[in-house]
Amino acid sequence: MTKVCTTVAAVITFSLCGAVWAVPPYRYQISLDESLEQLAVHACFDGRVPEALVAGSDDARFYLQSMRLGEHALEPVGDKVMLGNAGENACIDYVVKLQPAQSLAQSGGPETRRIGSHDMLTAIGDWLWRPLDTAAQIELRFRLPAGIKVSAPWRSETGPDGPPIFLAGDTPPGWPGVVVFGNFTSHEIHMADSVSNVALLDAPTQPERFEKWIEGAARNVASLYGRFPVASLQIVVSPTPRGRGPVPWAYVSRGGGPAVHLFINPARAPAEFERDWSLTHEMAHLFLPYVDARDAWLFEGLPTYLQNVLMARGGAISVEEAWRRMHAGFERGARTAPDVSFARANERIGQGNIYLRVYWGGAAIMLAADLQLRAQTGGKQSLATALEQLSRCCLGDNRRWGAQEIIERLDRLSGTTVFTDIVRAQFAANGYPDYADILSRAGVKVEGDHVELDASAPLAAEREALMHAAH
Repeated sequence: MTKVCTTVAAVITFSLCGAVWAVPPYRYQISLDESLEQLAVHACFDGRVPEALVAGSDDARFYLQSMRLGEHALEPVGDKVMLGNAGENACIDYVVKLQPAQSLAQSGGPETRRIGSHDMLTAIGDWLWRPLDTAAQIELRFRLPAGIKVSAPWRSETGPDGPPIFLAGDTPPGWPGVVVFGNFTSHEIHMADSVSNVALLDAPTQPERFEKWIEGAARNVASLYGRFPVASLQIVVSPTPRGRGPVPWAYVSRGGGPAVHLFINPARAPAEFERDWSLTHEMAHLFLPYVDARDAWLFEGLPTYLQNVLMARGGAISVEEAWRRMHAGFERGARTAPDVSFARANERIGQGNIYLRVYWGGAAIMLAADLQLRAQTGGKQSLATALEQLSRCCLGDNRRWGAQEIIERLDRLSGTTVFTDIVRAQFAANGYPDYADILSRAGVKVEGDHVELDASAPLAAEREALMHAAH
């Protein structure tokens, strides 16, 4: 939730959301022109001027039209602009001319492109030049053309003149994120101490049906341990001209703060969106901190497991359908590159469709850990309780985590060795997680479209708890 900064003049201390700043924040004013393609930035530094500014994109130097410190022109060297010994209490002015992507549809992560005729999606790294020191607090104010709004992943507070003041926070400059300018439809979802800011781009008809779908998914995700995993979330929804299904593609970004970007086919029926797993999957990424790209089995395996559990808890699909989807996924993973060990598949995640083996193998490991942890602790601990404790200690730590570090932390938080034991055994083996044995012990039998749940199975009680209980 938004908290107001308090200034204590006697000690020059700034407080926001529990953080204490020993120095004033840097102040950026960004003026956007009518085309939505040119930004003029006036950045002022109280106290000592930083030695350099850095952009989060390798291409940012090509979009920089000019940068000046007083009468002195500045030129970028790579992704940095060196300011040298610029003294104190100075301001820098620079102009950026964006170059929107011209390809038919987006095919990567955050980028700058037009969405329809009235919205501009921008990669933050293309235009924001900021100090190298991630602890430097930056306030951003926008001057926008009439009728234009802004959506950003940063936390915000209401300024004295009404428009919001965004607080760039301490995520590294290289972490990608997006800021949207336009006359998009906006909506807020409030859940306890969390707010999600939704931007629906290119003016979809009947926006309320998309808002209902997004809010339902968010509440399903919050059912894991009783609250949404992050206090603030940016959600950007863009139409796409290609792809199958209601949500052909989606991703999570962390630059400036957590965000989910969805590409949708707005022509699809509302019921298709309600039953689609994509949004729940992306939101479930937020139960983990930023995980190293080499550990896809964890940062993709966990959401792949939870997408079905959370949809069943929220009633988007039945419990039987959740097990049917998991069983089908486990089988797809097992059939993909069957001669490649799970560990080797994780190393080759970018090759062809081997990602199916990694995603669903990781999901099988998470299911096994959830069931085992519940059984070993008599239901007092679960994957959900471990993740809830992880959220309190670690989600705000803005760095990349390794999977091994997270697994060891989950064991310490749960007071067990369940996670380490299961992961170590699987990576030492040559094959794929034995999902058939896991499902058998849980009493789940799937034949075609028929699902049978055996109440007498060894882990039947744990099976029921993970689909129904609060933890």
